[in-house]
Amino acid sequence: MSVAPITGAHMGRVDPHFGDAYTSSVVLADDFAARDDEPKEDHFVCLHGVSWSDYERFLKVRGDRSLPRLAYEQGVLELMSPSQRHEELSRWIGYLVLVWCEQHEVPFSTSGSWTLKSKRKKTGVEPDDGFRFGDPPHPKRPDVIVEVIWTSGGIDKHELYRRFGVPEIWFWRRGRISVHALGPRGYKEVPRSRVLPGIDLDQLVSFLDRPTTSQATREYRAALRK
Repeated sequence: MSVAPITGAHMGRVDPHFGDAYTSSVVLADDFAARDDEPKEDHFVCLHGVSWSDYERFLKVRGDRSLPRLAYEQGVLELMSPSQRHEELSRWIGYLVLVWCEQHEVPFSTSGSWTLKSKRKKTGVEPDDGFRFGDPPHPKRPDVIVEVIWTSGGIDKHELYRRFGVPEIWFWRRGRISVHALGPRGYKEVPRSRVLPGIDLDQLVSFLDRPTTSQATREYRAALRK
């Protein structure tokens, strides 16, 4: 199993002389869990030659913690420790989506960083946030995934989510949310959400600059009521 940094990203402390995959998973997971700094960008570590059983060991060692987020694609494992701003943005977007759903009486369930994995497809992925709509919601995957692109680099998530049939991915990048809808040939950027056709994402994004979450949700709710 080899360890390599992803171009344009910071790599955490990694001992090049790990004995086996399980030992390396323990050390890497503990290293990420012990971080008490506040990085200005996301931190990535990319491991190559990782078996499916190795990937599941990483998940087991991490346990119920949501960090680092893991993505696995046919022998390549990415560990990502998001920056504070990254986490704030994904959560704020989630709060505002829930405000919109409440105002429009759309049944919803949050799925958070739900681990989607398939041994047969040799794929595992965890979003920044996710939502399921309808009553009852879909039992096996979110309807919408939210991904904050704060630092370039990492595994391309389009193909991973396609394998699980996720209808839409919302990518936040540079102050804008772009909607990517799943079609016969994969994901394609579209002007508006097809899952929530009434939501104005440009309007939603305009409330992400408020100093507190409470102010953002309060003012967004008031704008929706006009």
